[in-house]
Amino acid sequence: MAGRRVCVYCAGPLFNAKEREEMATLALQLEEAGFTTFLPQRDGLELTRVVHALAERGVRQDVAGEAVSRAIFALDVYQVLILCDAIVVSLNGRVPDEGAVSEAAIAWCAGKTVIGYKADSRSVFLGRDNPLVTGLFGFDLCGSCEEAVSALQRGLARAAGRDRRAVARNQQVRSYLDLGSRIWSAARDADKMSKITDVLYQEIAERGSGGLLQPVGTAESLAR
Repeated sequence: MAGRRVCVYCAGPLFNAKEREEMATLALQLEEAGFTTFLPQRDGLELTRVVHALAERGVRQDVAGEAVSRAIFALDVYQVLILCDAIVVSLNGRVPDEGAVSEAAIAWCAGKTVIGYKADSRSVFLGRDNPLVTGLFGFDLCGSCEEAVSALQRGLARAAGRDRRAVARNQQVRSYLDLGSRIWSAARDADKMSKITDVLYQEIAERGSGGLLQPVGTAESLAR
């Protein structure tokens, strides 16, 4: 950790302009407090376009779709566990965003500092939220972005001396971290979509290409 600022993953719903504005505000407040941030709407990758790029190389579309789904998951695991040191999660909404809850659970299992906030009065259980969600945050949710920033600072202070980048040492996690690392490295290239397609094409081949490839045809045949 010496020599660099703590990086915080900003997790939450991003399905409309208001939600994206709220997440951008959270990232800004964290940055003003001295943190660096990973904000998916700003720093993430749109990988769905790679499905067609793989199909153009002769990969069946169902196989290409599965490979991209694995890539999206692997990249997220890599970002949460390796790129970032802590996570702040917005739980606003009728129900919490399922992707954000998954990211919080991944970070919680790795022993990272996990902070949740909710400025939404809606709840599932008679005024209380699902304990399987709130338990990830020590059953102590903040009421605003500002409170979340302060809670993060306190949480990181308590965690001083621990390895906040520790990850589970099992083969499945390692395999996803390896794939996520390769995708993120490819994303640094100027021709990132081509490089990412290369990574996923290689991943498909390594997992066994028997029956996975199709003759390269017209756009109409690829769409069928």
